[in-house]
Amino acid sequence: PISKALQFSSSAAVTKSVSQSVMTAAEAKFYRDGYTHRTVLFDGLNSAKAEHGGSLNFSAYRQGRDRQYLGVNGKNYYAKPWGNDSSNIQAVINGPAYWKRVYYRENIAARFAREDAEAAERKAMAEQAEAMATGTAAVRRTQSDTALQKKNPGEVKDAYAHIKENMKPFVEKQGKPRIRAIGPGERLHFFNTLQNKYHMKAGGKNLSWDVSKQTHRSTKNELTWILSNYFRTDSQAILNGAGSDD
Repeated sequence: PISKALQFSSSAAVTKSVSQSVMTAAEAKFYRDGYTHRTVLFDGLNSAKAEHGGSLNFSAYRQGRDRQYLGVNGKNYYAKPWGNDSSNIQAVINGPAYWKRVYYRENIAARFAREDAEAAERKAMAEQAEAMATGTAAVRRTQSDTALQKKNPGEVKDAYAHIKENMKPFVEKQGKPRIRAIGPGERLHFFNTLQNKYHMKAGGKNLSWDVSKQTHRSTKNELTWILSNYFRTDSQAILNGAGSDD
């Protein structure tokens, strides 16, 4: 009886471990979609850093490239927000974030021109491959065809260019930590990041406490925030004093 009981318990344990190791279709889809989203986000971050460098605000960049905000639905272009877009509400309750979104807005005209040029190139390559396979001569482009070619996507003017130019100083400064430019070899610490914590303005006067730099000890939360400035997407701009009042 004891051996049978042990055999039953061991088989039950094996069955349980096998059932736990087998992933359901819903779980498999969940993890697969998660990997897809992370990959898309990682590629978007790399593209954004290549375009904007160390002054990147990735949250605003993602909002500015949202297809519902841009009015793009598949191959259809509505030229206005659609679906669950929140830009109108954001413009009312959070104006600074809205204008940052506008600053990072994609140049849709340049994208369409680029896609048209790529489609034309693919078509020409397909025609050339078909001509080589069938042994027939490819149709030669005439001078008029060349004249009718669309202009370089890089030459397409951004309709929001003037707005973006005016908003650039605001976007690169507003809301960033007020850290002065860090000198060569200088590290972040309490007195060059959170020094204003012991200063206040009251009654038209600037009040400050005589804090001992030798005996001061930062809290865990203060240290966490200080170190976080090294790992932002705009760390380069922060360390160069982009948010400083100086």
